Amino acid sequence: MAKYGAIQDEDNAAVFRGSSSSSSSGNNEINGHERLISTWLRVTAVAAAVLLVFYFPRSSDGSLLAATSSPHLDTLGISSKEDDDDPNEALFYNDQPVNHFTNDPIESAQTWSNRYYKSTKYYKGPGSPIFVVGGGEGSLEKMLYPFIEEHLAPRFGAAVIEIEHRFYGPYQPIMGRDATVEELLELLTPQQAMADMIHLTKHFKEELGCAEYNRDSVMYCPVITVGASYPGFLSALLRVVRSILLIKYQVYPDFVDISYASSAPLKLYDQSTDQYVYYDIVTETAESMSKGCAKAVRDTLEDASKDILKAESVKDAIKNYDMDAYPPGKDTGIYKGCQIFQHKHDSPLEKVGKLFALVGTNEEFEEEYPQLIGEEEISCFDLSIFLPDGENARITTSDWSGSGGGNDGHKWDFQLCTTVIDPIGFSSESMFPKRHWTYEALTEYCQSRYGKEVVPQPYALVDEIGFDDLVKAGASRILFTNGLKDMWSGWLDEIKAESNTI
Repeated sequence: MAKYGAIQDEDNAAVFRGSSSSSSSGNNEINGHERLISTWLRVTAVAAAVLLVFYFPRSSDGSLLAATSSPHLDTLGISSKEDDDDPNEALFYNDQPVNHFTNDPIESAQTWSNRYYKSTKYYKGPGSPIFVVGGGEGSLEKMLYPFIEEHLAPRFGAAVIEIEHRFYGPYQPIMGRDATVEELLELLTPQQAMADMIHLTKHFKEELGCAEYNRDSVMYCPVITVGASYPGFLSALLRVVRSILLIKYQVYPDFVDISYASSAPLKLYDQSTDQYVYYDIVTETAESMSKGCAKAVRDTLEDASKDILKAESVKDAIKNYDMDAYPPGKDTGIYKGCQIFQHKHDSPLEKVGKLFALVGTNEEFEEEYPQLIGEEEISCFDLSIFLPDGENARITTSDWSGSGGGNDGHKWDFQLCTTVIDPIGFSSESMFPKRHWTYEALTEYCQSRYGKEVVPQPYALVDEIGFDDLVKAGASRILFTNGLKDMWSGWLDEIKAESNTI
């Protein structure tokens, strides 16, 4: 899943008001057709993932972060001095519990340094709102959404806090080593991440002088959570999930007053949606931008796969080619990607190679890539940048929309092997080769990656939290938004059916 989806304009929105304001809640040569086919599927998956980045560019700087972790910054010699003059200066909350839901007194006392960012530039004092932006499946290197801190904050006199998701980025709950599978199963969960948000926001409210839970007080500071994609899912759940947080903190059931959830895949994670919707929308959008694109991509990939199967190895078949990702639009991104596939005089492998040649640039297309118009040879592209950290890693991971490389890709791959399950397949109508997604294949992959103790639990989250039926869950004051062409918009109608619409 692309990291940190864009905050959407309200092209397509649903407000969930609800009926109440609270609820419970190798180095070896590649020989043989079987391995060639397997490798080609990985190449296809990379191509699919690259096209997806046209929609939602990754919010981090793209560097691969080591999985080094440290619970407290004094061990790294990093100052946690807070400076309100620069909202993009990293701050650290040193009292974040490692495990919010343990009954062991020793474990309960263990804390770590949670990175976050804040802006109080426009804060008008106690009684003013707080925007809480949740991090997701990527390192949080700076404030994510300038619209919030430079438009909404001054309009409402609000403070802004943006919190990095545990285990993403270099500052993690486990000290000086990689977390074990057993530790990740307990500590890398949406519930722990939401509890992090609650705990740090409680601290922030105290720092700002806000009344804690008394809405009748002029000192009360309403909390508005904001997120997109997976963080949008978490944002929405904070208006649904109450009981699991009450266990630890005895917080008021409506700690979060309003939730803004952009492209939040609730219907994906509750396993109720059509697995083909995601890539079918990608296909429809590409076709709308450049008529004939979908067929050109599909035909190219099928023909290229035949060429690869004729070669002695995939390496010999696709060497000297390169690739990139870019945002949408006629001047950049998916439109120009379509033009590559629709070029009539290039061979299938040349088309695939030219798509690879687009990876990692924000320069003008013609100036940066003269090889695309035949002026120079295309250099080799290193696919390892898409390889997650950890043992037994593959480029094709548990997330068929793309996990990414390095530590962040490793942790997201793990999450999608546990309770955040996204069934995303490729239909016969897709611009990519048809491929059916199954729980059995996911389980086989996850156990080959992490061991037999990791068993995907597709219904664990929805059974515990009940977000498949927002009315029954007593959810309220959630604003769901989607762009009309974003991949998650295929499920918004199902949410609208449970809500009032605008």
